[in-house]
Amino acid sequence: MIEVLNGFPPTVMGFACKSQVTKEDYGHVLTPAVGQALADYQKVRLYFWIDPNFNGVEPSALWEDLKLGMKYLFRWDRIAVVTDVEWIRQTFKAFSCVMPCAARVFRLDEVSLAKEWVTQGVTQQGASALMNRANKVLIAVEESASSLKAVSYVSQILRGRTDVRVRLLHVLPSIPPVYLEFGGAEHPELEQRLSGELRQDQARWIETAKRQAHVSLDKARTILIQSGVSPHDVSTSFALPIHRPNVAQEILKVAQEWDCGTLVVGRHAHSRIRKMGSTDVGEDLIRKGQGFAIWVVA
Repeated sequence: MIEVLNGFPPTVMGFACKSQVTKEDYGHVLTPAVGQALADYQKVRLYFWIDPNFNGVEPSALWEDLKLGMKYLFRWDRIAVVTDVEWIRQTFKAFSCVMPCAARVFRLDEVSLAKEWVTQGVTQQGASALMNRANKVLIAVEESASSLKAVSYVSQILRGRTDVRVRLLHVLPSIPPVYLEFGGAEHPELEQRLSGELRQDQARWIETAKRQAHVSLDKARTILIQSGVSPHDVSTSFALPIHRPNVAQEILKVAQEWDCGTLVVGRHAHSRIRKMGSTDVGEDLIRKGQGFAIWVVA
């Protein structure tokens, strides 16, 4: 399992690796997080904390790791690995000598030293690495006319601008309870198999939800590009709440992580959620989104 660690500067990505790392961990956590960071910054730094009870990496996940590493080989600025697992320490040391960036391995009792090293000098990167948050616009997109109307409005405002980044965000439905847990099994082997099958079911459900969402995201992206926004300045992302989603909270979470200045939603956006008894997302954002410019397009 891979979890994103908070508390790092925007150009430093922190991750915790626990239990066993799977291909799905790369597809749903590591690869999207790194891809989004590299869409905003020329280079990023990586910090990995490895749980002492770490059980290894699935073969398919090793292939994903290789693809990710080679794809962005010259865009890593610094890599820190914190672990007491000896085989990981030795493997990382062996590969660090051929990496085109600074790379160090630390013991678990050197966490503070590792964080200090991986963030050292990061604030000195200034405007060459960090984009002014006022020039970053996050648009919540769903399958509704008001949502696409909001995108069209933004496209007109940004027409001719070359200094703006736009991210299109879709908040996925919460994962159905049937895919979240099972009642357990008497035998460890059976429980492990059922747990693996459950992860596969979750992955299939998520991929289906993303494919359906891409219809709206692709339409929104086309609107922006046709208005003159560079394709390189438009990115897409997903929020995946485990339980019943608070859409405004999910949007704000992404906005804070991306460090953008402007949030945009349609007046009647996320009708699926509103039918469940939630308040209007735009109103919710205005109440909770202190520090952001909130555009609610009617």
